[in-house]
Amino acid sequence: MGGVDPRPKELEGVKGWLLLLCVSLAVLDPLTVIFSVFLAAPSAGPYLDQHPEYFRMILVSGICRIGLMVGSLYAGLSLWRVAPGAVAAARRYMAALFLYSVFSLFLPGLVGVSEARYPGTRSSNSVNAAFTMAYIAVWYLYLSRSRRVRATYHDR
Repeated sequence: MGGVDPRPKELEGVKGWLLLLCVSLAVLDPLTVIFSVFLAAPSAGPYLDQHPEYFRMILVSGICRIGLMVGSLYAGLSLWRVAPGAVAAARRYMAALFLYSVFSLFLPGLVGVSEARYPGTRSSNSVNAAFTMAYIAVWYLYLSRSRRVRATYHDR
């Protein structure tokens, strides 16, 4: 029906903060998972033989994080390609990451890693979860309020 398009054309496109989010989801977050699951965890091998509860924790966490890595790659590449449903995919990934962050707080207890036997585990997990939740909150708010996101994904 004609009319004036209220979305400024100069805001369309994957640039600025949106590009940073795409790089974070498609490259940086997966690299972090690859480093921690495939490089750091195997180096703890001798210690894990003596402490099977840590092995269980690393195994469960690794499986969850590999699943999250796939979601991160999908969300990041969808945003980057301006694919239909990209913003919804990114929000679903962030929701899953948030749930995993909450789950990770209880994971040591669920697999038998006690705070009495391994001091500092709970506080370390709490700090990691808090940083992850802050990361999620910042990017979720960005996706919800950004004029560039609205202009770029307006019909998707």
